[in-house]
Amino acid sequence: MKRTYLNRITTIALAAVAVFSISSCKEEGGLAPEYMPDMYRSPAIEPYVDYGEVQGKYSNPEYTDRMSARNPVEGTIARGYMPYAYENTPEGYDLAGQNLTNPIAYSENVKAEGKELFGMFCVHCHGDKGQGDGTLVQRDKFPPIPTKFTPELQLPEGKMFHTITYGKGLMGAHASQLNQEERWKLVHYIRAEFMGLAPAAVPAEAAEEAAPAEEVAAEAAPEAPAGEEENHEAH
Repeated sequence: MKRTYLNRITTIALAAVAVFSISSCKEEGGLAPEYMPDMYRSPAIEPYVDYGEVQGKYSNPEYTDRMSARNPVEGTIARGYMPYAYENTPEGYDLAGQNLTNPIAYSENVKAEGKELFGMFCVHCHGDKGQGDGTLVQRDKFPPIPTKFTPELQLPEGKMFHTITYGKGLMGAHASQLNQEERWKLVHYIRAEFMGLAPAAVPAEAAEEAAPAEEVAAEAAPEAPAGEEENHEAH
């Protein structure tokens, strides 16, 4: 009898402890407490800023607004990026026409890629025949484009590349949309398709071994290169 009584008391006590434990693990709103919340609920901070924060306290206010990362060495460029050495000036435009030649070996595959790029970035203004009568011109969004890609047009490929890079007149810069290799492929397509200036095609194997566009552009650059800019102003 006494043992049964003690068992009941023990059971009730354990049940009470369990109920108390479960209820005590709830915060206001029914949420369970968080153990080390800073491990998964981190504060929002700016990158490269040393806040000197230690457990919610600022250890050194002098560093709260200073960058913790050092500035890169002068002349450093981003990985995978090659500066374009000709400035967005009339002089840079002329120099590009004199010094730059297409470093991409011409092939039918290159022309096909250039055609695809032309359809995405150029056809709405220049038209599918390169005569400056695209849909935006037809809808009076832009005045007729004076440049028509014909065999009579005397336009060096370096100037074409420069124009695609920076823009010219009402045409905006396309450097942010097309990398250097894509711009050169676009030049190949325009000259081959509309201007009758397709160079001799090379086998696919030889085309793959050709120097990248960035390397050739860098080699042909002036001695004091300027960073590639995306300037939409007319020059």
